[in-house]
Amino acid sequence: MLIRDFPLVSCVVPCFNENIEVLKESLNSLKNQSFTNFECILIDESTDQDVANACRQFCEDDPRFIYVHPIDRVGLAASLNIGIEKSKGVFIARFDSDDICMPNRLELQIAFLRAHPEISVVGGAMDIISTGGRLIAHRIYPQTPNKIASAMQLTNAIAHPTVMFRKEVIDCYGGYNPSYRYCEDLDLWLRWMNADLLFENLPQVLVQYRQDNTRRDHLNWRYNLRVRLSNFSSRHLIRRIIGITCIAAWVAVPGRLQEQIYKVFLLRRRDQVEVK
Repeated sequence: MLIRDFPLVSCVVPCFNENIEVLKESLNSLKNQSFTNFECILIDESTDQDVANACRQFCEDDPRFIYVHPIDRVGLAASLNIGIEKSKGVFIARFDSDDICMPNRLELQIAFLRAHPEISVVGGAMDIISTGGRLIAHRIYPQTPNKIASAMQLTNAIAHPTVMFRKEVIDCYGGYNPSYRYCEDLDLWLRWMNADLLFENLPQVLVQYRQDNTRRDHLNWRYNLRVRLSNFSSRHLIRRIIGITCIAAWVAVPGRLQEQIYKVFLLRRRDQVEVK
């Protein structure tokens, strides 16, 4: 048997009509990881034939990359479930087809999960970049399980594109809910936290996240509210009530004002933060 038949980590990457050059840059950042015993499940729902061909060609050139093309358009959450179902790794790493992994991302997260068997999910910091690759800002997250659980009642305290988790968690507690067009990650985190699973964030930048516009679709906040209500429990009761109340009020805030508030309070210039 070849080493690729026993990958330690499976990277699950959904793709839909991505810019081909951006796609290649993204996949190459996985290909060139310092940790090499991985597979990448590329779930391609592209309707652009050139993009689909580029995905297939990349997978043909490196046997660690596995091309999957669903017959019907299933959406992000269902695509992720398909990729996880086909994965062979002990760990699952999330990644988006337009972002860039830092060269040692997988190595850092695998080492952490091996050293901390009590932790089920580990994420990290992100650099925000423009479509053209220009550095815009730095996004940090609370690091310890208690701080993450507390912050999660008010915001999403772990970055989806940076996440690595143990595959056994999916087997025990379920995966993404395909009915959520937005906030599928928040729903998963809240469900897993309600099941007493522990989360941690590394201080290092793991991913360069491509995002020109910091304004979120108005529906995103409606789904956010729906997810929080459906996963409501008595844990962190006061903070949960405050969080739901704030998000319900936030929905009424004009989009441009939301964007300005996000930039001021959630983003930091890269030079303002020392990452060890």
